[in-house]
Amino acid sequence: MTNILALLGSPKVNGANSLAIDEVLRGAASGGDVEVKKIVLHKLKVAPCQSCDSCLHTGRCYMRDDMELIYEKIMDMDAFIFAAPVYFNGMSAQAKVVVDRCQPFWSAKYVMKKDVFAGRRRPGIFIATGGQPLYDGQFIGSLHVINLYFKMIGVKSIGNLILPDLDARPLTGRPDDLKQAFELGRQLIGNGNSNTER
Repeated sequence: MTNILALLGSPKVNGANSLAIDEVLRGAASGGDVEVKKIVLHKLKVAPCQSCDSCLHTGRCYMRDDMELIYEKIMDMDAFIFAAPVYFNGMSAQAKVVVDRCQPFWSAKYVMKKDVFAGRRRPGIFIATGGQPLYDGQFIGSLHVINLYFKMIGVKSIGNLILPDLDARPLTGRPDDLKQAFELGRQLIGNGNSNTER
């Protein structure tokens, strides 16, 4: 059984990001037994990082809110899906606040010298969506953030699903993109045996 954590970073609960996640999950389920925890970040109460440096000394965030659930699921997951729309060339606020609140994992690794993931690098997929036609640099901000984020939470990227031009061409009418999402899901399970970081 592969435990998949899927974080939906869009305020649109039934929008393109959710559809893309569901198609990835459908592909994953076709390749093996999966247990899915899909979390809609917009429904959680997660305060922004206060840059207080508390986690530098304790390895934990001092704030107690719905981020506690995310921390727990990140520790327990075998595979990861993160989806977020692009607003002004960066990921949504709902997604970015969760990324920033994962600072305790950075503190544990680089300050406290603790390997909280025991060398595990779980397979992960990033889904990025945009309403406008593809233009130079449209997704670069989100991709830079997600590359660092995956590194901090013990995830090895197996691919990104980049979906521009959704205002004019909704995902429901894009069979090639839906097929790519499905195949990424199959790869997620195919890479489900966690790698050890070297």
